Amino acid sequence: MIRTYSSPAKVNLLLKVLGRRPDGYHNIVSIVDLISLEDTLHVEELADDLVIVEDDKRLLPSGHPNTVYRAAMLLKETYRVKRGARFFIEKNIPIGAGLGGPSSNAAAALHALVDIWGLPVMPSALFEIGAKIGADVPLFLYGKSCIMKGIGEQLTPIQLPHMWYVIVYPGIALHTRDVYEGLKIPLTSAQNEVTLFPRFYTVFDVARVLENDLEKVAFSLHPEVHIAKKSIQNAGAIGSLMSGSGSSVFGVFESEGDAREAAEKARGLGNVFVAHSR
Repeated sequence: MIRTYSSPAKVNLLLKVLGRRPDGYHNIVSIVDLISLEDTLHVEELADDLVIVEDDKRLLPSGHPNTVYRAAMLLKETYRVKRGARFFIEKNIPIGAGLGGPSSNAAAALHALVDIWGLPVMPSALFEIGAKIGADVPLFLYGKSCIMKGIGEQLTPIQLPHMWYVIVYPGIALHTRDVYEGLKIPLTSAQNEVTLFPRFYTVFDVARVLENDLEKVAFSLHPEVHIAKKSIQNAGAIGSLMSGSGSSVFGVFESEGDAREAAEKARGLGNVFVAHSR
């Protein structure tokens, strides 16, 4: 029997990089909203000990570089599962876009396999497994808008207004490591504190905090990303920002009508998506 699971994208409404840790990771503070742009995973159990991952656009790597494959193999190893699974992924979230597609796919795969294989896995144990796959995987296992701290493993709830987004992917795949390596951040073992309110009432409240410390590096690597951000702002967005380590940029809107009108103006900048808060 084939089961279907949604795998949503995310946008970072705030991303502050607080310092580089001795282990090479960076401490961050981020406000994250999960959105309606999503991939879809179709999953079926296999009787033999194989894990097969395919996608409709043939974008994803095979074997260990694939986050879904890694998630499945790590779960199999941890719980000594002798069965397999086949994944077919309908890809809508661009790769290398700062929207969390691979991490979201891995989280959806973990949820799917716990169901399909009938594993008695506590949420805390699943979060531990997810963190070994990627820093954003716990966020997608959590499955709600939140404040992220540490390297992404510290999650607390936040209340955000319902928002509409216009997202532009300018066709450039930025690698997270390249962007972080461009930051001039001192080595630190401490985490500086950034105080955030746990609730935002309006889109205008959100627009006032839009900030991403990785933008300048991404803009220097690819000026097209900066052009896309300014274009969304000029198309009527209440605020605009690059998501994560890029290269996607987004604008926030109060209504679907405003978002769709702006999306029409943004055609030609790249792949354009209209989405809303989940």
